[in-house]
Amino acid sequence: MHTVDHILIHNATFPVMKLKNEDLGKAREIREFLEKNYCEGCDYTFLSKKYAINNLKLKQAFKFVAGDNIHSFITKLRINHSMRLLKTTDLAIGMIAVRIGLDKTNFNIHFKKITGKTPSKWRREERMLL
Repeated sequence: MHTVDHILIHNATFPVMKLKNEDLGKAREIREFLEKNYCEGCDYTFLSKKYAINNLKLKQAFKFVAGDNIHSFITKLRINHSMRLLKTTDLAIGMIAVRIGLDKTNFNIHFKKITGKTPSKWRREERMLL
């Protein structure tokens, strides 16, 4: 049986890039790290240094592994966590924003972009279902 030790990535932005299994493994580790630490200010530079992976390879490997770029992945994690808080607590919207690592304005913008509703409207509607 032949095993593949790399994959080739090609898109309009980047030329053909060889990603090794090691790169994909690091991307999986980063995904797990972000799932636990999404409130921290993690960007490509921080993560590429922490996991000793080239910034460009990190972007490609993470997209391959997670199906999204790091910024969008973190934003979705934050909004999912905020939805749990909105549903299960009486915390103010501003406090929830702080807990998930966003200011209130950005929280409202990202929440509405993902759910189609403001956090307060989403909360009201969820509570009516209970």
